[in-house]
Amino acid sequence: MVNHSQKCATGSDPHGQSWKMDSVRVHLFTIVWIWIASPHICSGSSNSSFWGKKATLVRPPCHWQLSNQCVVPELEELSVCVTIQREIHTSEWTAFDYKQRGQIKTELGLVGSERQLTVWLFKVEHKVNLTESLTLHHWHTFCLTWSAKSKQLRLYVNASRLAELPTDGSRLAGNGMLTLGVSHSMLGGVMDYETGKELMGNATLFRMWGRELGEDELTDLRCVDGDVVSWTKRHWDPDCQPVPDSSLICEWTKYKIDMNVSIKSKPVVTGMLKAIVQKWFEDTFHSNVSVHGIFISSTSSRWLQGTGDDFGEQVKERRVSSNERTEKRYACLVYVEVMPKADVLAVQEEVQKRLTLQYDHGGVVVKAHPASINVISIEAFPNVTERPSSTADPPTLSTSPTTAELPICPSVSSSVTIENPDECNPDYSDEFRQDTFYRVHLNASINVTVIKSADIIKNWLNVKLNPQSMTVLNFEMNPDLHKYGCTFQVQANSLNISETTHLIYSLLTEAYITDAMSIQALPGHINISHIAPGSCPDHLQQTLYGLYDWPRTEPEDRATLLCEKNSRDQATRSCKLDGMTDKAMWKRPDLSLCKRTVDDITDLDKVNVTANNSGEIVDMIGSLVGNGTDLSDSQLDTVLDKLDDVVSVSPVPPGLAGNIVEIISNVLHSKADLASFTNKILRLTDSVGDTMNFDGEAHNITAPSLALQLVTINSNHFQGLTFGVSSFTNNNSPEIFMNKTFVEKPQGAVAAISLPVVLENFFPRNNTATPRIQFQFYDSAVLFKNPSDTMKLNSYVVSASMTNVNVSNLQQPIIITLRHLNRVQNQDQPILCVYWDFTKNGGGWESQGCKTESTDGFQTTCHCDHLTHFGVLLDVSKAEISTEDEEILTIISYLGCGLSSIFLGVTLVTYLAFEKLRQDYPSKILINLSLALLGLNLVFLLNSWFASFGSRGVCVSVAAIQHFFVLASFMWMGLEALHMYFALVKVFNTYVPSYILKFCVLGWGIPAVIIILILAIDRDVYGSSLDGETQDPLKDSSPFCWVQNETAFYVSVMSFILLVLLCNITVFGVVLVQIRRMQANKPTSNTSGLLHDLRVVASLTFLLGLTWILPFFSWGPVHTPFMYLFSILNSLQGFFIFIFHCLMKENVQKQWRIHLCCGPLRPGDYSEWSRSMTGAVRGGHSRLVHFPSVKSEDTSSIRKISDSSTSGVSQINA
Repeated sequence: MVNHSQKCATGSDPHGQSWKMDSVRVHLFTIVWIWIASPHICSGSSNSSFWGKKATLVRPPCHWQLSNQCVVPELEELSVCVTIQREIHTSEWTAFDYKQRGQIKTELGLVGSERQLTVWLFKVEHKVNLTESLTLHHWHTFCLTWSAKSKQLRLYVNASRLAELPTDGSRLAGNGMLTLGVSHSMLGGVMDYETGKELMGNATLFRMWGRELGEDELTDLRCVDGDVVSWTKRHWDPDCQPVPDSSLICEWTKYKIDMNVSIKSKPVVTGMLKAIVQKWFEDTFHSNVSVHGIFISSTSSRWLQGTGDDFGEQVKERRVSSNERTEKRYACLVYVEVMPKADVLAVQEEVQKRLTLQYDHGGVVVKAHPASINVISIEAFPNVTERPSSTADPPTLSTSPTTAELPICPSVSSSVTIENPDECNPDYSDEFRQDTFYRVHLNASINVTVIKSADIIKNWLNVKLNPQSMTVLNFEMNPDLHKYGCTFQVQANSLNISETTHLIYSLLTEAYITDAMSIQALPGHINISHIAPGSCPDHLQQTLYGLYDWPRTEPEDRATLLCEKNSRDQATRSCKLDGMTDKAMWKRPDLSLCKRTVDDITDLDKVNVTANNSGEIVDMIGSLVGNGTDLSDSQLDTVLDKLDDVVSVSPVPPGLAGNIVEIISNVLHSKADLASFTNKILRLTDSVGDTMNFDGEAHNITAPSLALQLVTINSNHFQGLTFGVSSFTNNNSPEIFMNKTFVEKPQGAVAAISLPVVLENFFPRNNTATPRIQFQFYDSAVLFKNPSDTMKLNSYVVSASMTNVNVSNLQQPIIITLRHLNRVQNQDQPILCVYWDFTKNGGGWESQGCKTESTDGFQTTCHCDHLTHFGVLLDVSKAEISTEDEEILTIISYLGCGLSSIFLGVTLVTYLAFEKLRQDYPSKILINLSLALLGLNLVFLLNSWFASFGSRGVCVSVAAIQHFFVLASFMWMGLEALHMYFALVKVFNTYVPSYILKFCVLGWGIPAVIIILILAIDRDVYGSSLDGETQDPLKDSSPFCWVQNETAFYVSVMSFILLVLLCNITVFGVVLVQIRRMQANKPTSNTSGLLHDLRVVASLTFLLGLTWILPFFSWGPVHTPFMYLFSILNSLQGFFIFIFHCLMKENVQKQWRIHLCCGPLRPGDYSEWSRSMTGAVRGGHSRLVHFPSVKSEDTSSIRKISDSSTSGVSQINA
């Protein structure tokens, strides 16, 4: 019998390597030891299963804790899954809580809230945000996996990975206390349950494994019990009994049956025990249950080492004669496969029912003890191909049952050659039983109105089909055809297509009635068709984790291979039925447990590129070359060489081409020096376009800073071709357009190239070759080196080429339109149209064959007679403002406008809060001017942000508002000047009704009328500097919403500002003369000389906006200094208004002290000053002198110009 066992084992190992035998021996001893030791780890007298049942944790309280007889060992890796159903909404709830005995903090646990999960591991909490809320009354599955090797804690919710968190612990503490649905602590040795965070609902299927499971394994093993903690009564000590739930259906095929059996027979040798048990199972379960392994041990304290005759002595039984029957008890472990797969609870109940019946055959009576039967769903059968070595020492245990030497027979699907069919199940078949698949379209009928129809219909399908060994796949609603229309696939464990089709039809057209509704498929609206998805083919896959040769796999099955670098762990890959094509398709492999074999770019040199692995090579490179990666020259050379090999080995599909372009884009944004690799990168991009296969006439690929457009030309209808980029912002993908005609002047393009009709002369003359033209767009200036320090690239680069054809000496030129990266403010700066010459050393710019047709400050139009890469060079030696100066000026403008906004706000709050400050007209005019300037500054600060949205409507609105506040600001500056003129020069006592109201009509009404007229005539006058249709005076390379029409800009902005400034300068001079006369007429006035005069001049300058005149004089050598002065003074205009007309005014200071200070800082003459101001107010409202004059109370303070140490103008205007 021993020899027979060895023959079966030898047949299962055709290669016969000795190291495999050693591994098998160790593995078998591990299995036997776990089986023997399991009663000491997690044991119990009852075998009642909790599968198909739930722990109801809703009030009244029902607590579930781990049984004291179940000990969780120390673990260096683990996986935990639990399924919960919340019935009542609570702010926080607990899924489970595992703590070390005597410890307060949680060793392992999971707590949830409405939008967040808290995971505990090694007494450290990790917060994870939920991507979607967990609905009430629905089951949700949570899984945690961790290993000391990866040091990564992974959280899965409903089979999807939610988070991956780094951890520092080395092993999970053992012998802890675990509660389900509630947190706990130990007080004086008594379990105390914490209140407030209980799970108000149900829980089921809490399982723990002693290893880290991959993502696919967690999905595939959803019906497998844990090997550390299982969902059985032997592992739990509940206060209340679990409740059956018919919706908890989980089907599986592989099971381990652990039981105590009694065999009554004549004395038998060791090998006969296995044959008896196998015969017992064959006769009891017939063909739907197949045996895959049997282990038997006696209840003796020693292992059975025997060879047959001394069996009875070793178990210390009384020796009997050969004719006498005796009854003995054995511990029996049987691995079985149930086909077709069925619900775990149903299998457990059926197995227990059948095995408790007495079996009598040929004088042998076998019976299992009911209380000992434990049926557990398992992941896979033990990989045992030979019996344990008789010389190996078993694990040391307090009690060591003896084990019979039994032959291990292979599984049904094994390819093992059986040398002794009588010994190893002669009825086993090598035929693989495949599932069948079906596509179903149906319209469902529901007798009530439902909200979540998809969930209801899917649940109905599962309830109807799952009990018949059918699985619903890729369910989708199809409301376009019917309110409750849907389509899905069905996987059935039956090869009879017609019977299965009829069964599906019968099940779904039969009414399914619940307390709340009735649902069924409409008989005339259900279509069931058999589909042949094929299988996932053999695939040799090159990855960062090694080379994996995935075997042919059936749909909805999973292939498993050992990791290349760490062979103790496994890589898995699922073959899934595609919901769109109805074909079997490989999914991405789960390599989370594997270690990398390619750690950096230099390791790519060891990888050979073939047509079969080109896609994987590109994925590897993409993983290694991220955006902003710092690449050395050697690494960059390796990356480009490998990509060139990929393009060379076979035609490139569009998806692969897109990945290559994405990598090139990342290279362009890397920190590497690209100047010496320009030719290589450009040729690689050309090769991608030349070798790519695509459907249709055109295909485009865009990536940040790079675009590729391919066009297949119909040579019989060629009318020219125009390609361009309509908008582009840094580090984003460009927006491209194409016109199948020759457009001489493309509008609104960042870069464009127009090909004339004469290009058809270069088309292939035979009909076998179809001409293909490709366009390219590059943003990265670092890719193209400048020919000198004085000549710099000042445009994007655009190119056109024809596959396998050199186009040159065209009779009609190609037109290239390129926007300048930096505005050319000096029209005398030379601008040169150039192309990239590959023949130069490393490549370089050349102008032969290209000429500059037209140019302005914002774009250049070039004419060239050949196809290649084009750009525009600018002679920066004659530039008036450098790029660095422009950046500094921009920063100054934003900082100054921000500061001015703050102090303008303070000024407005001061004048609006203190009523006595706004009694006179100058103060009211100042309030309106401050409001206009504040709006101007705020819109300016936010303009670019709004422009970045890319919304045309938003940008037009922002530009119009910006224009309005510009006009309003200058209008109120002009009204300030007009008021001064009336107050100081045209002094007369005439009553003017509604004086300020009329000023408001002018100050706000005229700008509003101008804006409304522009919008009514042509709203396209406004827009972004990157989406306008023409190149205009205020456009640059950054997005900014403003006036985009040259005529409108000069008429409605420049002329308006210039007119106001001329008036203000005139008033400024007149006011200064009048002030000097007033000072001369009062010789006794207390003046402060030159300092006082400077204050007056500065106050008037900022109040009247005279600093805006500076750009009109910023030319020649003073251009840059004047622009700095202009940016500083104008951006700080609001700040200086606060200084001169708020901070330095006596009455403002006094109001601040009265209302904001206390004690000695509060003025003593508050009452007298208040009375005088009251009189001034009354005088201000005099109907005889309501128009401001030097004789009125409103302007009496003008006399203080020569008497006060403060600015006289500050008294006039506020």
